[in-house]
Amino acid sequence: MKRSRWWFYLFLALFCALLIAPAGLVWSQDAGIQVLNSSASYSFAKEIRFRLTAQSDADIQSVILFYRVGDSRVVTRAYPEFRPSRQVQAEWRWQLFPGSLYPGALITYYWQISDAAGRQTRTTSYSLVYQDDRFDWQEYAQDLVHVYAYRDAKKAQALLQQSLQILERLGQEIGVTLEQPIHIYVYANRNDMRLALPSRSERYDEMTVTLGMVVADDTLLLLGSEPDLDQTLAHELSHIVVGLATKNPFGDLPRWLDEGLAMYAEGELPARNRRALDQAVKQDDLISVRSLSGYSGDPAKVDLFYAESYSLVKFLLETYGREKLVALLQEFKRGAYQEDALQRVYGFGLDELDRLWRESLGLGPRQLPAAGTPPVAEGEATPQASPTPAPAPEVCGLSILPGIGLLGMYLAVRRRTRALS
Repeated sequence: MKRSRWWFYLFLALFCALLIAPAGLVWSQDAGIQVLNSSASYSFAKEIRFRLTAQSDADIQSVILFYRVGDSRVVTRAYPEFRPSRQVQAEWRWQLFPGSLYPGALITYYWQISDAAGRQTRTTSYSLVYQDDRFDWQEYAQDLVHVYAYRDAKKAQALLQQSLQILERLGQEIGVTLEQPIHIYVYANRNDMRLALPSRSERYDEMTVTLGMVVADDTLLLLGSEPDLDQTLAHELSHIVVGLATKNPFGDLPRWLDEGLAMYAEGELPARNRRALDQAVKQDDLISVRSLSGYSGDPAKVDLFYAESYSLVKFLLETYGREKLVALLQEFKRGAYQEDALQRVYGFGLDELDRLWRESLGLGPRQLPAAGTPPVAEGEATPQASPTPAPAPEVCGLSILPGIGLLGMYLAVRRRTRALS
């Protein structure tokens, strides 16, 4: 009797274990399928090669590769070509271009294999760290900041200390702190950095120099040959820290807030932007806050766009304090609509913010178009309307050449440039 009861409880325990097993667990039916080798290699900015050797006691008929980059939710499926047999060698080449993948990107992948006997198996996950292996990178790290450089160790160490100081200031002045590691890659010159950057157009690339670009949530590329990178470093670190602090599956920050915080992190407003703002105030020709929620489609208003974003953030901080701004960022982290977030924290929405900000600059209420007259569009900006994951273009420009108008070409990258004379 005791023995029968013991077997009953063992059977019950095994049955329950099957029921609560993780959904992602793969139960192999495939004693005959064996993976002999799996590997991946790459050539920077050219390709990544995935290779598999597998065998079975029946012909292998299907090999599928699944891979993804970082913590992306997007898993790519690829079908390598091979000749069905009991032992197969399959290879898939992922063609890359300059800027397709950023240095330090983690790629995870696995294979799914099926044979003629109806058996199927999924391999364990493999990983590959994609680096710019043209150079011998040295790491300089402190706290959560990791700086990588292959020349000028002194400059790399100085950038590390500057980064720590900037992060401390961001915490004190804006109320955002870093809670996970970030990675800064310092390139020695423009030519070395070229293959790590997405190309926007041949003309643009010839006539501008990218000083810094945020290429992932936690990764920044810097051009180390520039004599003064303080402003660029502060600007881009603000984007990284604020981006990580407000990351959510619903949407991004309104552009005026994201760029305004980055401009504020630099310190004083650059003279070029100050002139654009002063002229717009004098002529009562400010871009509305609603239109600042996205990027202006007019290249001639780029300097004004950044100046107004800075002015708005400065107004909120000086008028309502740091704590209110921190609360606003927390609302966006929860995925709130822009209008709702402002109402909950400040008690007013976009239009009232526009009126109060204009008043602080000595201007009266905005003149609305007469009834029945369609409003004049101010660029291509639109207010944040719904919490859907649609990344906006994120371009930080010191100077955008008139006529380029390609601010929306690349998603989820922020770049800081200067024009070549």
